[in-house]
Amino acid sequence: MSRLMGTSRTSPSRRRRSTIVVGTLVVLTAAAGCTSSKSSGGDSGSSVGDALTFGTAAAPPTLNPATGDPSYTSTLQWAYDPLVVMKGDGTFAPGLATKWGYVGKGNMAYELTLRDGVKFSDGTPLNAAAVKTFLDYERTQKAGSPAILLSAVSSIDATGPMTVHFTLSRPDPNLTFNFAQAFAAGYIASPKAVADPKTLETTTAGAGPYMLDTGKTVAGDHYTFVQNPNYWNKGRQQWKTVTVRIITNPSSMIQSMQAGQIQAAVGDATTLQAARNAGITVTAPPQALFGLNLMDRGGKVAKPLADVRVRQALNLAVDRTAIAKALFGSADLALSQYALEGQPAYDKKLSDAYPHDVAKAKQLLSEAGYANGFTLKVLSSPLFSFDKLIQAIGGQLKDIGVTLQVDSKATANDYFTSMVSGKYPAAAIGYGLANMGSLYAGFVFPQGPFNPFHFADPQLDKLYAQYFSASEADSPGIQQQINKYLVDQGWTVPVVGSPLSYYTAKGVSTPDATTANAGVPWLTDLAPTS
Repeated sequence: MSRLMGTSRTSPSRRRRSTIVVGTLVVLTAAAGCTSSKSSGGDSGSSVGDALTFGTAAAPPTLNPATGDPSYTSTLQWAYDPLVVMKGDGTFAPGLATKWGYVGKGNMAYELTLRDGVKFSDGTPLNAAAVKTFLDYERTQKAGSPAILLSAVSSIDATGPMTVHFTLSRPDPNLTFNFAQAFAAGYIASPKAVADPKTLETTTAGAGPYMLDTGKTVAGDHYTFVQNPNYWNKGRQQWKTVTVRIITNPSSMIQSMQAGQIQAAVGDATTLQAARNAGITVTAPPQALFGLNLMDRGGKVAKPLADVRVRQALNLAVDRTAIAKALFGSADLALSQYALEGQPAYDKKLSDAYPHDVAKAKQLLSEAGYANGFTLKVLSSPLFSFDKLIQAIGGQLKDIGVTLQVDSKATANDYFTSMVSGKYPAAAIGYGLANMGSLYAGFVFPQGPFNPFHFADPQLDKLYAQYFSASEADSPGIQQQINKYLVDQGWTVPVVGSPLSYYTAKGVSTPDATTANAGVPWLTDLAPTS
């Protein structure tokens, strides 16, 4: 079997979906007194920690990995091993699968060879039939990101006891990326649970190192996991229990770590220095675009946004460097494109595409017929420091006569539901960047959650058609063309390339996340240190 093991592209179909998922958003997302002290552990005789409490900002609306979203992997990862593991350098390693990759020519067929001896937490063996059962269920769901990510798959066959063959209806060279932990399409649940899928909403049935203890869990507040007695690799069960605690306030997250109530957490980009000052270890590779998403590009709700000159004016009016320095602590985080340095679509020249120029912005607004400005309704949230970001953007847009009418939603679910409602022409955005394929999945795709007005651009469609069928050698150049086109068209107002940050306290190892291509760390690698 030939393997293509580092390619990261996505080409979802255009079938309509009603969804409240976050697409590829990687949001910078309970027991007090938990410790990370070591004790003798289990059948393996290894040493494990008594308990780990992990903090995150976003409570998952469901625990079902088939209808979930990448934003909630910090909760799901404890119970579900991915088919393949994305490492900190962006390469892939075995997970539930030991071999993977495309077969034949044209990225139209894909195969997995599964690991022997794996069982789900309910004792059911993991084999090719079980993987087929779950993925067939997953790809037919109307809610959630995984079905979009698997939309190129036309059929799945168990070609042997431990081998799975995927037939694609069109080229999609991104399946390995989708099956890793960052996008969670490869979190496989037991066929027994698939037979009664409602159980997956409130409990777990994975082949990961832990399973949910429903008696010690309060949905929306904290989720307690205990060791899966059937786990295939006892050495990776680093803790007796893991509690994921929902803490929406970034300052409270740091205070909870200082008090010893949590030992590791998803960080917040605006509190990194405060965390360091508090003695917390910070891991913060660049990962996400933060800015203002101009969703109503067809002008259905906000007519001015239909004019590219208006969208360009908004970009020119924002001083990215000032916002990056004031809110995120570093002017180097300023971002005006849809890729980060080191990623295939990155173009250094695009960093200067929109210099702060109030006069030019006013001129463009005047040419578009909005010399006196206009009012723009914007969706935001106190989560992920969106409110702070939108306040800073709004303060600068006043200089060109544009007033932001901000509606802030307190919870992640309210924010996501409102974002896809079609009532808000613009919204605060935090979108994980990896390549133009992952950008397409949730942001460009007409049925993607970050494109709620289903806007399509024929020229952009042509570029993506070239990209999806391009060779590996030609792909970066086409990705750069897509990036430039999105910048020129002002699809959104990128402001900062925000770090995907993680906090760890003394006594806990740091996550393996070192580059902009790393995606999401495999959090179950977090271990007690001596």
